[in-house]
Amino acid sequence: MAGKKRTDGEPEDLISTSQLMQLLDGDPEPAGADDRTHEIEPPPKITRMPAGIEVQERKLGHAIGQWVVQIRCDCGRRWFEVEPVRISDCPRCGALVLIDIEP
Repeated sequence: MAGKKRTDGEPEDLISTSQLMQLLDGDPEPAGADDRTHEIEPPPKITRMPAGIEVQERKLGHAIGQWVVQIRCDCGRRWFEVEPVRISDCPRCGALVLIDIEP
C-alpha cells in the first residue's frame, strides 16, 4: 500500500532528507551508549605527505643468506668455513686448531 502522493512527487508517509537531519541533530544519544565516545577523537586524515619524505613502490624479492667464517691458523694459512665450527684441521700444517671467533 503506497501512501498518498504529495504535489512534489514524494509519498506522504516518507520524510525529506532535511527533516531527517533535523531529527538526528536534536535527539540525544540512545540509552546505554558509552559516555567515553565523546572523549575519543578520530585520527587526523592524511591529505599529503610531509616535506622530505619520498615513497616508492618496488617489487619484493627473496634471497637466501649464508654466513662465511674466515679462519686463520698460527702458521698463516687462511681458509673459509660456511658453518660455525669449533675445531678444524689446518690445510697447510695439518694441525688440529681450536677456533675462537672474534666479535
